[in-house]
Amino acid sequence: MALTPLKKDAEAPQPAAAPPAGAQADGAAPAATATGGAKTGLRRKILLGVAAVAVVGLAWFGTDWFFNGRYNISTDNAFIRSDITRVTPKVQGYVTAIHVKENQAVKTGDLLISLEAADFEARVAQAKAELAQAEADAAQADARIAAQRDTLAEARAAREAADASADLSSSDAKRFAELADKGWYPKAKVEQAEAAKRTTAAQLTQAEAAITSQRSQLTSTQAAAQSAVAKVEAARAKLAAAELDLGRTQIRAPIDGIVANKTVAEGQLLSPNQAALAIVTSGDAWVIANFKETQIAEMKVGQCAHIHVDAYPHLKVTGRVESIAPNTGATFSLVPQDTATGNFTKIVQRVPVKIVVDKEA
Repeated sequence: MALTPLKKDAEAPQPAAAPPAGAQADGAAPAATATGGAKTGLRRKILLGVAAVAVVGLAWFGTDWFFNGRYNISTDNAFIRSDITRVTPKVQGYVTAIHVKENQAVKTGDLLISLEAADFEARVAQAKAELAQAEADAAQADARIAAQRDTLAEARAAREAADASADLSSSDAKRFAELADKGWYPKAKVEQAEAAKRTTAAQLTQAEAAITSQRSQLTSTQAAAQSAVAKVEAARAKLAAAELDLGRTQIRAPIDGIVANKTVAEGQLLSPNQAALAIVTSGDAWVIANFKETQIAEMKVGQCAHIHVDAYPHLKVTGRVESIAPNTGATFSLVPQDTATGNFTKIVQRVPVKIVVDKEA
């Protein structure tokens, strides 16, 4: 059987060329037919295989959706959250050293930043000197109290002696007067006895006044001693505050975590409440998932959740619903939507749902 070649332009068919010597002209057509049939069969097998895989895949996904997928809700609008602690100095000073780097793990109490401490060391030395002076003044006040008590005791002893002399003079004057009335004692002696009586009475009064004065001085001395003690306490408090401020020149990590957002540099002047860096807690993390309002009807606290992290596609993380926000995310936006306007457009709102990650994760 001869094959008809393709027409070239509009020319009439030309007679077939004679086959070369030794060639078999009748064998060309069966070979071409066999090759075309093999290609058609292979294509059919490939198509059937692809169709079978597609059918199996659709069946598997359909079965999974029927038994599981239709009961699950999901969203890609989710973010991982963790506690962030801003580290700020409590005293003002120039940064002399930074002991951590960005993204470095730290433990509670680790040294983060050192501030210039010369001024604070001088304040501590001054506070110590003031405390020593106050303690010396308090000791002197105690000594004055002891001396004043001794003086008061002497005044009391003098009063006792004056009291005894007054009693004796009074008794003598009375006895001498009785004897003089009987003519047995001279009048001059009686007058001397009366004078002695008045003298001892005055001495007694003076001794009592001295006691009153010494008591008053003792009270004043005790008040001065209490003031000295108060000054000692004030000096101790001042020293404690100075030492506390000196310790605050060493800024330490308040929690365990990862250093982030480090904005401080050596030589920089830091002021109280000025953020130097942040520490992100590495232990407790949660997810804020913003579900559509149409998805939360069957959602409840305590339900299990499967979390897929884009950075770790093969990591399996589980959690549970801890709380559902009582408001939509737009409520606390910078510019809340005014739904009372005439050009209101219905938009499905998103409700934040907090999902805590299981500890095993």
